[in-house]
Parts: sequence; C-alpha cells; structure tokens
Amino acid sequence: MQLLHFADLHLGIENYGRLDPATGLHSRLLDFRRCLAAIFDDAIERNVDAVLFAGDLYRTPAPNPTWQREFSVQLRRLHKAEIPIVLVVGNHDTPAAFGRATSVDVFNALDLTGTHVVRTPRLFTLPTRSGPLQVAGLPWPTRHYLRTDEAYRQLPQEDLLREISRLCARQIRDFADSLDPALPAILVGHIAASGAVFSGSERTALIGADPTLLTSDLANPCFDYVALGHVHRHQDLNPGGRPAVVYSGSVERVDFGEERETKGFCVISITHAAGERSTTYEFIQTPARPFLTFDVDATGTEDPTTLVLAAITGAELAHAVVRIRYTTDVGQRLDTNVIRQALDEAQAHHVAGITPTIVVKERQRRSSIPQDADTGLALDRYIDNRPELEPHRESLRRYAQKLEQDLAMDDFGGI
Repeated sequence: MQLLHFADLHLGIENYGRLDPATGLHSRLLDFRRCLAAIFDDAIERNVDAVLFAGDLYRTPAPNPTWQREFSVQLRRLHKAEIPIVLVVGNHDTPAAFGRATSVDVFNALDLTGTHVVRTPRLFTLPTRSGPLQVAGLPWPTRHYLRTDEAYRQLPQEDLLREISRLCARQIRDFADSLDPALPAILVGHIAASGAVFSGSERTALIGADPTLLTSDLANPCFDYVALGHVHRHQDLNPGGRPAVVYSGSVERVDFGEERETKGFCVISITHAAGERSTTYEFIQTPARPFLTFDVDATGTEDPTTLVLAAITGAELAHAVVRIRYTTDVGQRLDTNVIRQALDEAQAHHVAGITPTIVVKERQRRSSIPQDADTGLALDRYIDNRPELEPHRESLRRYAQKLEQDLAMDDFGGI
C-alpha cells in the first residue's frame, strides 16, 4: 500500500509578490498552486492508494472564491484518477465562532466520492485499491467545543489547554484500542507536539498558545504511521522507531522564518510479508520559491553600495524573494536604486527590503575646562578634546602666549 501525506498548504497567502499580468492572480498564489499541482502530479503518477492531508488548506477559514477554485481544480484531478483523499481540519480551517462551517465543510456537503472530511475525531475504514486502510482522524482541538460544556467553561486558559491535551491523548488511546490489528492503520492529525522544532516565524506565535501532546502519546505502536500537520518544518519525532511520527511540513515557504527549510511532502509504503507489516517513507521536495537574506557589514567603509553589490554578485537570485540587511556608520549612504537595478537584472522575483542598521560611534569623554582656568590650561583642555590638533599643540601655545601678552599690553596702555 502506498500513501501520500502533505499538510499546511495555506492557499491564499499573498506576501512578497505581485500581480501576474498573464493570469490576473497574485504571483504567490501561483507559487502555492504550483506546489499543490506538483504533489498531485506525484500522487497520480505513482497511482497512490490514498492522499492524506493533515490540515490548514487555506490561509483563513473564509477562503475567497478564487482560492476555492484553485483547490477544486486540483482536487478534480484526484477524482478522475480515482484516488481518495482524507482532509483533516486544521486551525486555519476553523472559524473563531462556534457553530460556523469550516473552510472544508463544503466537500462534506457535496458528498464527493472519495473525499473524506474529518471535522471531529473519528475512526473509519477507507477502501483502497490495495485493501482497507484504517484512518484515525484527529482535527485541530478547538477550545470552542469545551467552552460549551459547563464543566470547562470557567477554566483558566492554561488549565483548559492542559485538559484539551489530556483529552486528545485519551482519544488516541481509544482509537488504538478499537483498531483491527490485521489491517494497516494511520493516525492523521493537526496538532502541536511538544517535541517539535518550530520554524522561526511560528515559534513565538505557537509556544504557550496551543494544546500540545507528548511524542509518546502520538507514537502508539498500534499505528503504522502518524501523519501530522500544523508545524511547518519537516521532521520525524520518532526517528528509527515504530511508528514514524512525521510532520510533512508546509508545501511552500510562508516567510523568511522558513528560508532555510526544505519544503515538500511524504510518500509512505506499507508492506505485508511473513505475517508482519513494515512501513517506510520518503520525503520529496516541492518546487518552493527560494528566499534569500544577505547580511552585509559596511562599517568602516566609504562605499557601502560596492560592498552590497559584491555580496549579491554570483548568487542564484533568479526567481528568489530577496532581502538585504546592511550595517553602516553614521553618515554613510547606500544607493538603493543601484542595488534594486542589480537585483532586477538578476531576475529576483521580489525585493522584500533593503534595511540599514546605523552604528553610532561611541563619543569620547570630553575634558572639562574649569571656569577660572587661565589661557594656557583652557587651550590644553581644548586640544585634549580635539585629537587632530595634537601635532600643533606647541605652536598653538606660543600663539596663545603672544596673544595674552598683547592683550596685557593693551590693557596697560589703556590705564
């Protein structure tokens, strides 16, 4: 049996781009659509038994018609290939108000053959070409459902998150207890695991705000594979163990916090031999748009523009989202027009910013001059505060003495 696992499509993100004149669509929407098409291309080419989507289909729970159309066009390709798909509801699919439809409920309402939406936790058997597959679906554990229960309504936020985590862990154990050990079984969930490594952009937004599960709760040996969504960095939380507990990661870069991450999806193979099942998986990259950051230290130079040009020369800038961060001394100037022209000639897709950090040199402590100081002492203190005058100290002293003498003679003559 061969399965495909992906998550966190976030169709509708339109940052760091521009309108495409050929389609009228935002170029970043086209990026996400291209990655989705690549995933379904692979699913159809391999003729997989099922596609497992672990949540966050759109950017918001109220997708506009254009986003819905773009996903529906790709979904229709799977239907034509007779490949079933499981859609687990993620936090971005879930509306803020209790009772409202999620962004994927429409597929349930249409009762599309081969499309299975998991809006609440449930265990079901999915028919596939290679035989039945047990699917345990765990959607995003929204607080709304517990808030409607009198027993949980007054709980503080921290206690509520802890209770949600406990209920999710118990739900997984209940799923495991209900499985038929003779059939392959997959857990598909949109959940935060305490052992996961978050992307830079996610870290501050998620930690402390989400209910989290221990890897030991997720890695129940009754499952052959655990397909997760919600964390954008691809990772296996149970490397070498059974089952693999895998975040496929997001399919396209959302922002610079994911600049150095490889984006893609997973293909899972479950084999049955000598009375035992074994599972392997492969991570496959999507054609995600590159993001590049150039950090240039231009302090101590009179020409920061040349240094920045040298930093970007030879880099693979074509079709990339680029940002430049440079450090300069006070008074230095960068010719941003020259830099933008160079990036344009290199066919960079978008310039996210050319941002300076100004370094203020520490001012030397100035020598104080007493109010009753004579001319010689006042001059010495003045030269102490002006190091460039040090070579002329003696000659300035002579002139000062002569000036003092001339003033004294003038005063005497006036008397």
